[in-house]
Amino acid sequence: MRAFLFIAAVCLLPSASAQSTPAQFTAQQMLATTRALYDAPFSRGLVTFDCSVRFDWQEHYISVLGEVPPAAQAAIRLLKTIGHRVVVDHNSATVSPVHAVADLDAVPHAEELEKVFTSMVANGLNAWLPFATNVILPVGQTPYTVETLPTGYKLSLSGQGVQAQLVLASDFRLTSGVAQQPQPVRFETSFERGPQGFLLTSVRTGDTTDSELDQRATFTYSYEPVQGLHLPTHVTVTPARTEIWQYDLNDCKVVKNISVEALPPPS
Repeated sequence: MRAFLFIAAVCLLPSASAQSTPAQFTAQQMLATTRALYDAPFSRGLVTFDCSVRFDWQEHYISVLGEVPPAAQAAIRLLKTIGHRVVVDHNSATVSPVHAVADLDAVPHAEELEKVFTSMVANGLNAWLPFATNVILPVGQTPYTVETLPTGYKLSLSGQGVQAQLVLASDFRLTSGVAQQPQPVRFETSFERGPQGFLLTSVRTGDTTDSELDQRATFTYSYEPVQGLHLPTHVTVTPARTEIWQYDLNDCKVVKNISVEALPPPS
């Protein structure tokens, strides 16, 4: 997961000039058009949001195993009493307990389950952040070229320590990407058209460009409007090697930039 965030934030940095562009667009026009099509709340005044995390341990075990194992019942009873909130800013998601439990390590498996759960919540939102902050196509200094494809466009990035390709559909939705440097990674994305632009519905990431090694994680998102912004309210995390995790976000509190307008001078 950290590898994907690193690639998204560092590798995908188009510059203001390109070696080749589609005939109907300059490079600057294409990138400006693409950026404007995405619903990226952190580029529209969102500073941070803080939500309660709803997760049902019993439902989780039943969905995975068909039952709650006797060995896990004591841990689940304890974990239910904790409750969690998550704070998300443009850098990361931080999960905190609402009610700390001092003897968490006294119950078998409870401490381990708590760590896995908080990691899954944070990972699900951290995978969304590159799209919510619009760093997929930011202004930067990495040289790139734009190639017209039958189905859309391909952006090839090549700079010192950076080699990557992005594929966009004809309507400028990002569909996939692959990087060779600074480390191999690939991803595929899906978007839906929302009231304020494209909303990420899924991203599938992998740590290798070798398609034979299917070590990929998938993240999916559903949205609801919160104070004029579309924020994830249901997140599903499917790691490469473990079970599916699903959680809901509610009771969200949003902090936005305050726009101050000067009053006209008295007449």
